[in-house]
Amino acid sequence: MEGGGKLWKTLLFRHQRERNHMPAKPKSSDAPVSGLVSEGAAKMEPREYVERAIRRLEQCLGLQITIVDHEGWFQTRQKEAVFSERRKSHHKYPCCLHGFCWDCRKHCRYALNQLCIDEPSPHYTVCWKGIGQMAVPLRRGNFHYGVLFAGIFRQPGRTPPKGLPADFYKAYAALPPVDPALIKSTMPTLAIFARGLLDYLCDENILNFDYDFRVHRLLEFLEERHGGPIALEDVARQLNLSTAYTSSFIKQSMGCTFSQLLRSIRIDHAKKLLTTTEEKLRSIALACGFSSEFHLSKVFKQQTGESPSDFRRQN
Repeated sequence: MEGGGKLWKTLLFRHQRERNHMPAKPKSSDAPVSGLVSEGAAKMEPREYVERAIRRLEQCLGLQITIVDHEGWFQTRQKEAVFSERRKSHHKYPCCLHGFCWDCRKHCRYALNQLCIDEPSPHYTVCWKGIGQMAVPLRRGNFHYGVLFAGIFRQPGRTPPKGLPADFYKAYAALPPVDPALIKSTMPTLAIFARGLLDYLCDENILNFDYDFRVHRLLEFLEERHGGPIALEDVARQLNLSTAYTSSFIKQSMGCTFSQLLRSIRIDHAKKLLTTTEEKLRSIALACGFSSEFHLSKVFKQQTGESPSDFRRQN
């Protein structure tokens, strides 16, 4: 606890100094730096300020941070993402990228969010691949916004599942082994930082509290069911809307028809499987909701301008 508290005080002091546009007090041997720090801080927009704070935490802890959204909270009123794609994705880790599949998304995006809703305290969690991470709820009052993940570790004595790409096993072997003492000493710092991060986003009025959660439920439903038959009526039941209104809602909120949206999601999943697995085209087609490899090839060419085979070769 003391190590975490000391680190947090250092981060908090830096945060307050920059927030007040105050330059650091120079040492006696330093040249004057009047105006330089305050000018840089004054030009920094809130999302850049948040990203800079997270990067500083990463430097202090020697761990990478990932922010996973829960219900689409982390966007501004202008519908711009608060965090970058790299910040939101575990794909920056080679062992997460290689062999990425629905089970990965199910663990980090859904199961962990639900765990943090049910038990709003920091957790050390291990996914189906044997990859360990610290997971801290991003919560304010009774609202759960998402999860802050920190670090990535292998589990000594645990063998990863078979059948994953060869590059995964190389990346997994290169991970540092989990250190229980490190986990215990780091959790308090992460918990306090997560609380401060969310307070800042809310107090600065950055988040879009008018976000329509039906969009999130729509996308979540299509992501979960994209591999099987889905009709507009199924989506309407999920959203508790009429079929006609659901069609209109999708076109208004997503800028495309239901069929176009579903097709786009299925092609995105096909791309991931083409680049992260060695599965045959027929298997990928059936896994992504297409009737055959010929159907996939036709739609893929329409959407991307190239065949699945050409896409796989180039990526």
